[in-house]
Amino acid sequence: MRIHLGFNICALFLGPISGLRDLPTLHLILSVLLLFGMDNYDYILPSEKIAFIAYNIGVYETVQKFGESIIKGKITPNMDISKIAEVLSDSYSFYDSEIISQIVNAMIRQNKESTSIIGNVTSKDVDQVMRQLKTSGISLP
Repeated sequence: MRIHLGFNICALFLGPISGLRDLPTLHLILSVLLLFGMDNYDYILPSEKIAFIAYNIGVYETVQKFGESIIKGKITPNMDISKIAEVLSDSYSFYDSEIISQIVNAMIRQNKESTSIIGNVTSKDVDQVMRQLKTSGISLP
């Protein structure tokens, strides 16, 4: 099922729309999307694809942060979990939509069910999901 971008964000945060009483909320969210630079607000992605890409952006970030911190010796085997969390929160990660789309596509090709549900992921898809995440308040560079 394909859903308009604004409705994707609504679905992520509000759950299913339950009728006319939700229209003012929906209007407010769509207005905010337009105000905050969602210049391509009619770009259509299936909600399953958005969720899959967003999840993998998080995995990509986590792997970068852990990898860098371990290689630089900032994380050691005997560290307290709160200290590890502090190190990770201070770590930097970069986001390259082309690399993320290639990693996601490699994973999708390994699973026939994912191929039929998600299809191919382009760097434009990753950029769009990153814009949605930023618009919803998630901190990305």
